[in-house]
Amino acid sequence: MRMQFEAREIGAGLLTATLLCMAAPDGYAHHAIVGNFDLQQDVFLADAVLTEFRFVNPHVYLYLDVTDEQSAVTHWRCEMAAASRLRRRGWTAESLVPGQVMSIDGSPAWREENVCHVGMIILEDGTTLAEYDGRPSAEEVAGGLVSEDAARSRPARLPNGQPNLRGPWVSTQASLNPPEVEPTPEGARLAEGRVRHFDSPALRCETVNIVYDWAYERESNDIYQDEDRITLQYGYVDLVRTIHLDRSDHPGDIEPSVTGHSIGWWEDDTLVVDTIGFEAGVFDHLDWPRFRMHSDQWHVVERFRVSPDGRTLTRTYTFDDPLYMQGTYSGEDTHSLTTEPYVPYACEDLGGLNNLRPEGE
Repeated sequence: MRMQFEAREIGAGLLTATLLCMAAPDGYAHHAIVGNFDLQQDVFLADAVLTEFRFVNPHVYLYLDVTDEQSAVTHWRCEMAAASRLRRRGWTAESLVPGQVMSIDGSPAWREENVCHVGMIILEDGTTLAEYDGRPSAEEVAGGLVSEDAARSRPARLPNGQPNLRGPWVSTQASLNPPEVEPTPEGARLAEGRVRHFDSPALRCETVNIVYDWAYERESNDIYQDEDRITLQYGYVDLVRTIHLDRSDHPGDIEPSVTGHSIGWWEDDTLVVDTIGFEAGVFDHLDWPRFRMHSDQWHVVERFRVSPDGRTLTRTYTFDDPLYMQGTYSGEDTHSLTTEPYVPYACEDLGGLNNLRPEGE
């Protein structure tokens, strides 16, 4: 049985102190968490004492002590969005301090007692905090771009004549929309039963793939450019790729990896990148519960080009996989030059049993 907590007045309203059957607000009922939390139920923790605030990716956690009417203390763990998302909404690692007294209005976990997802935090003075407050639009994210003067002073080419791709760059498109892949029968078989809330590599602080992660979460990516190689430093999960410009073909003894092996060349002012040598893995798990896989035969071709004003980097890509995908697919994403440098993703999986598939499922 779940614990129940006494109702109390906060500000002008009354928040219910027990588990209620009610729908969560639209912004809160995000598809990414429905597999981990029961959004049709409400749990309210009154006068909880914060013992620890872990401002990390892929999820921020509040650790709280809750005292009931019999003076028994129960330890709770409550989840929020990724630290990188909250940071863009004004949060920092010091936004909440151990020892603070607060009340939590949220939704209970499916598979663990005393675990919740935070809908709202109510501080002692009545101030309310929510993870979706201040969520920036793509245009607002673009507000962190370098000034036009700074963009003009950025050289269009390097001393060796190559177009200047050097970053940092951040995605400013409204959403991530990877192509909707039609799997082969074998691809569908391997994806069967996989769901985002158990099987997402991101929950384990692992890379998803080179296509997906470049634009995901609007992290700042950095590009380092030398004469014979270009290095892509992904802001999401700290993936690093090397593009070899000093060879025209792939080696015959590639060790399969999540990044594969990339060779690149210039077609006019466009960098073309050909990548093979992947280990089999996840292509798309964005639309819960859909899962799509790629095999070790996945082949990706990307094209990177900077706009004439030096402010926008466009990547187009095509890919195919004869084992797990039917046909060839294409997509595009855009990034803008930014003042936000690359920072380590600082990923730490603290999800506990709630993010693990129970034995037998």
